[in-house]
Amino acid sequence: MGWGLPITTIINLNLARFLNITITTKLVNCTRTDTKISKNMSFTMWLSGLRGAMAYALALKCATDLEIGPVILINTLIYALITILGIGSIMNPVLTKLGVKRKDVLELHEQRYSSNSCAQRLKEKFVNWNNCSFAPMFVK
Repeated sequence: MGWGLPITTIINLNLARFLNITITTKLVNCTRTDTKISKNMSFTMWLSGLRGAMAYALALKCATDLEIGPVILINTLIYALITILGIGSIMNPVLTKLGVKRKDVLELHEQRYSSNSCAQRLKEKFVNWNNCSFAPMFVK
């Protein structure tokens, strides 16, 4: 396999994710008037993109179905390990440096839940659960 394959994979996947985020952000910003996605937020989305669950599942399937499947699986695991441990460990300082912050819970509540339908109340309960229970485990 050699080191050329994982290095090429990292370069190609990061370039593809950069193009995807850049193009999608520009298209979304064309339709928005108030809440445009900033360059710092776009960079954050590129840097912290999803990295592995679907790729790992597909690589596991390839490992049994294809002759080159074990190589695909190892390459996927190397990429996931590097990006999850490497990029994941530097995200907090990067977010601080870029000034990307979570919105205040009350501000989110006022923006999203002006009506009082059943679906809105359910969303409100989920957001409250997320902010009180789940998010503190991952966000300082």
